[in-house]
Amino acid sequence: MPKQVDHEERRREIAAAVLRLVATRGVEAASLRAVAGEAGVSMGAVQHYFTTRDEMLRFALAHGNTLLAERGARLLAERKPATPHEAFRLLCILLLPLDEDSRTAARLWAGLISRACVDEPTRKLAALAYVNLTDFVVRQLSDAVPDMDAAQEARHLVSVIEGLRWPVLFGVYTEQQAMGIVDAQLDLIF
Repeated sequence: MPKQVDHEERRREIAAAVLRLVATRGVEAASLRAVAGEAGVSMGAVQHYFTTRDEMLRFALAHGNTLLAERGARLLAERKPATPHEAFRLLCILLLPLDEDSRTAARLWAGLISRACVDEPTRKLAALAYVNLTDFVVRQLSDAVPDMDAAQEARHLVSVIEGLRWPVLFGVYTEQQAMGIVDAQLDLIF
């Protein structure tokens, strides 16, 4: 009897291989051949699931966004923040490159952001990720502090996080310095 293949699971496995390559060696390293080797499958298998490299990279970006959301949900469930201030601080910790998982995510995001500058479908996907993050923060702030301009505060907070991501990743700011800036922004909100 032939082995049943879960096609979505196989696509996610290939996407995970893309994410590992991009995070460690950059977008340019994610050739179909390199991805096949990293995933432990044939090049034909990769081509079966993704007709082009661009399609594969976009799927990997979407998969990375899903993994980030799942990690955030786990972090909130594990730590059970008592106040909205604590919940938003956890969100900032998740998005800043303060541990190996988030540093890997930041390197991946940097690689794909650079691709988004020259590839329209990737740009749209990256823009959607920012819109979704900002909308999520707006909803959470609206619930936590009803009498504020949640959209404006969400844009500020997302901009602070994004502005801190690269100096933290490159070692310009320490974790303590970055969290001091985050805490100051959260103090303004709460």
